[in-house]
Amino acid sequence: MNDSEQVVEEKIMVDGRIHLPKPNPAPQEIQRGMKVVSSDGREVGFVAAVIIHRETGSVTHILLGHIPVTPDYRRIPVTLVENVDENIVYLNIIHQAVDKLAVHQPD
Repeated sequence: MNDSEQVVEEKIMVDGRIHLPKPNPAPQEIQRGMKVVSSDGREVGFVAAVIIHRETGSVTHILLGHIPVTPDYRRIPVTLVENVDENIVYLNIIHQAVDKLAVHQPD
């Protein structure tokens, strides 16, 4: 699949639901503005948006924003989400690993 096909299959939304296997199998809402915290307890940014697969309607990634706002948004696969509570998305990777995630390349 080339980059143009990937863009067609994805859409960016302000919120979406993901299913976590534990601790709560019920769908968890992820919304723009929620804090994102690494497994070592550091706040690494905020949810700028979610990426949804057009055909399945499933959230595939979170776009990570930073304060101050920068043009680089990291793509966090939902498989790296450990837990979601009212205002925070908890990741299962340390903060240094977040900087190594792919940068979102918009059209």
